[in-house]
Amino acid sequence: MKTPKLLIFAGLLTLSFQAKAQIFTIEVTDYNGADSFAPFKTFIDNEIQKIQTEINGDLPSGPPQKLLEGTANASVMAGKGIGSDYASRMEVALIGAGIGAGADLTKSKDPESDISGAAVASGAIIGVNLGFLDTKKILGMDTDRLNFYLNFMSYTHKQNLSDKEGQKSAAEISMTSLGTHFKYDWIKGSGSKWLGWGGVKFHFGYEYNKNDITFQSEINEVIDETDSDGNRIQGTIRGNPLARINTATHSIPLELSTDVQLLYFLSLYTGVGVDYNFGEARAKGNLNAEESDISCTNGSGGEACSSSPTIKVQANADINGSGKVNPFTSRGFVGAQINLPYMVIFVQGDKAFGSNMVGATAGLRFVY
Repeated sequence: MKTPKLLIFAGLLTLSFQAKAQIFTIEVTDYNGADSFAPFKTFIDNEIQKIQTEINGDLPSGPPQKLLEGTANASVMAGKGIGSDYASRMEVALIGAGIGAGADLTKSKDPESDISGAAVASGAIIGVNLGFLDTKKILGMDTDRLNFYLNFMSYTHKQNLSDKEGQKSAAEISMTSLGTHFKYDWIKGSGSKWLGWGGVKFHFGYEYNKNDITFQSEINEVIDETDSDGNRIQGTIRGNPLARINTATHSIPLELSTDVQLLYFLSLYTGVGVDYNFGEARAKGNLNAEESDISCTNGSGGEACSSSPTIKVQANADINGSGKVNPFTSRGFVGAQINLPYMVIFVQGDKAFGSNMVGATAGLRFVY
């Protein structure tokens, strides 16, 4: 299954973890005396900040710790609905695939951000009704009313984000998801395929979601700026800083759902669930850059660069940190399903109660 580019960028939202709210920073490591003239030091700092902002221009920002926690929570939400089945009326077996995205939409004001974290998940699913077993009951449940599902997928995608000279950047995201679920028709439904109620179903399972994202920037930025007094800085900032975030979460969901079928072709379902979660998101950064020399030249009659010093700067990607997932969540979900002969297409949305965690899932399944 080809992962949509939109979901790749959703995964990349998790990369902004600098204390300065940017993935990559450019730091002046040695002013070499030029900082003794305060106005000129301000000029240098402003010019370096402009370049840093340009390099991070296509990336979001947010508080580091909150972003890491938000990414872990989003990972849990991304896996909802991929390995479960709520309205397919499977009698013998099922096979299909789905993809999901999760996000923590909590906003921040310092620094400002529109999202606290995002994650993606994908999975191929197979399901079977356990009525073929010799035993009639398992733990008091009728086997002909008990369905078992297994889902798994591992996928890697590389994406060039910017080909701008001096500011090239690329990303790679690897996704692995694994899960197993049981569904039991607790209260049988009524009606027909043209207008029917699906009853009440009980769901239990285990979900594992892993996202590994690597973001690398090739910085080769020429700087040549002059202040109002004619003082000039010149040079090239070079570096290949590397940022990584690794997210691995586990979730054990317990759910109740119900559904209705309208005119055979459309099914609507809804439900509630509680989840026990564990896991975390970890961020790492590698410098991969030597110090770059920026020459400083006095303007006419100026003394800002009294000895024509060389200012040293360095590109950095120091984003080390971690954030844990919320251990318990409760949520509601709704979905719609198009029913075709032996095939269903579905979309689903999840929303955690008491928080801004959301998830969306879509997929295609062949049902018998």
